[in-house]
Amino acid sequence: MSGRVNEGYNGSSQEDVNALGLRWRANDVHLNEPRQEYNDDVGFNMEKLEEKIRDENMEDKNKLKDSDERMNPLYSAETMPKGNLITRGLLILREKIHDVRMKNQKIVQLLLRICILVLIVVYLGFVIKNWYNQGQPSLGWCGGTGILLLLIVFICWCLIYYKFMKPILFKRILGPCLTSDSTMKIHKVMSTASTSLIWILTICIFAFVIYDSYGYKRRLISFAGIFVFIFIAFIFSKQPILIPWRTVAVGTLMQYIVGLLAIRWNLGRDVFICVGNLVNSFLTFSYSGAQMVYGTELVNVQGVFAFQALSVIFFMSMIIQILFYLEWMQIVLKKMGWFIQTLMGTTVCESMNAVGSVFLGISEAPLLYKPYIKDLTRSEMHAVMVGGLSTTAGTVFAAYAALGANPTHILTASAMTSPAALMYAKILFPETENSKTDANNLEDYKSPDTSLLDAATQGALVGVNIVQGIIASVIAAVSFIAFANSMVGWFLSQAGVPDTDLEMLVAYALIPVAWIMGVKPDNCQEVARLLGIKTIVNEFVGYAELGKLKTQGILSARSEAIATYAMCSFANPGSVAILASNLLTLSPSQRTNITKVTVRAFFGAFITSLLTACVAGSLMPEEGYENFDAKSNI
Repeated sequence: MSGRVNEGYNGSSQEDVNALGLRWRANDVHLNEPRQEYNDDVGFNMEKLEEKIRDENMEDKNKLKDSDERMNPLYSAETMPKGNLITRGLLILREKIHDVRMKNQKIVQLLLRICILVLIVVYLGFVIKNWYNQGQPSLGWCGGTGILLLLIVFICWCLIYYKFMKPILFKRILGPCLTSDSTMKIHKVMSTASTSLIWILTICIFAFVIYDSYGYKRRLISFAGIFVFIFIAFIFSKQPILIPWRTVAVGTLMQYIVGLLAIRWNLGRDVFICVGNLVNSFLTFSYSGAQMVYGTELVNVQGVFAFQALSVIFFMSMIIQILFYLEWMQIVLKKMGWFIQTLMGTTVCESMNAVGSVFLGISEAPLLYKPYIKDLTRSEMHAVMVGGLSTTAGTVFAAYAALGANPTHILTASAMTSPAALMYAKILFPETENSKTDANNLEDYKSPDTSLLDAATQGALVGVNIVQGIIASVIAAVSFIAFANSMVGWFLSQAGVPDTDLEMLVAYALIPVAWIMGVKPDNCQEVARLLGIKTIVNEFVGYAELGKLKTQGILSARSEAIATYAMCSFANPGSVAILASNLLTLSPSQRTNITKVTVRAFFGAFITSLLTACVAGSLMPEEGYENFDAKSNI
């Protein structure tokens, strides 16, 4: 063996040496390993062999470099192809500019930022001058100069936080002062203090409601209804022993805080109206593209569901895909998810879905966290579905108002239901698994898109699959409900009970529910019938019937308001089909989890809207609020 090796490396051909060197490189053998094995027995010149292999590797790298440089528009002087004087001069000029920019990169960035800052200041000066020339009118915080000032303040805050506070204040100054032990102690103290504060505030809110409702029987009944519906969720809970009671307390507290802001405080109500109008205005831009494709008749005049409402999905999907490509959406998810997780103990996707569902629909809200749907646990999927089905979309507020519902009640109900949905979902289905979408371990999503245009195109194409699935699911679900309704009516008519169908049976069963929400006994049957129509058919038909009762003066102002809150959700078979189809399209691997929690989520969403009606009923006086309007005064 020694003789053969010695002969091979001292007297064999160069081809053998090259072959052996290539074989070593292919197998990724470290050079120090063969040296240790053969040096003692053979004593051949390993330095020359290593030098030969390094030279060959360098040649390969040079070839790759040459090919890369020829693909690069900034050619070097050595690899520049021959051309005329003008093209060679242009390439040399571009190369010099590129070199200067790379050598002075920090200075260039500083100058660019200064230019942007100067442009912003100049623009702001023109805005203030224009406002002054107009006679200093109201700033218009919901669409005028005021909202522009808020936008500039927000941008300045982001710059200060990310350029000064986070890298300098938190990391360089405070970072070295905080050890792991001190951080744990601070976290423990803050956790204990926040928990105590939450329970104290909850008790204070309950005491205020009882005191404020003293002498008003219906308001106290509404207050008692809150505990009844929470107890129902406790009875049907998947794991009663694992219920996060802190989440329950915070959810109830936030629901009352939002209710007080929107129902008892005019400014708070104006803020909710303003935000709702802005979101609605943004989403209606999708109608411009839909009109060009489908025509004005189908989109604006007739308002066909497939051509109007579903067109929003294409626009929204494109915008969200672009935000993920720019990595802005990831920042929003982490910051908002961390805040709500700290407050309520829920994870990022659950929290983001609850917030987004206030203004977006069940088709658009899941797009906010689309890359993470595949990682959701069964409890998180349940919370996502409850959050989506228990609220309504900003795109349908105007449609409900046109049918006769008070738009301010609708917007207030959606805002109040957001924390209640998280709370109720966690009672019905507590978390039993380790979440992958926790704010502390959420993986950074890197968009596979190669450019802004690619992201926009891919986002629009994702919307195609979503719309197709929604159309198919809605047709099948609504057809099945119509069949079931007809069969129930037929069987009852054969037994001598004519003019009775599934809606009426559900309405009779919901009369006690209407009473526990605080509805006057004289109006309980009518409100129960509205709930039955809304649950079996959809909320559009329910609000249309409410508009007829409102015109006839059958319901009191308070009963009408409670019915509006109770019907403000997508908890109906058609919407369940839309949401399930949407989630399945975005994440086919979650099929099992989605199908197993759908019925429970439908039940949870329905009860959540009733819970919101109870909270509103406990805060609303007997005469209701007949002067509510949908126009913001800010």
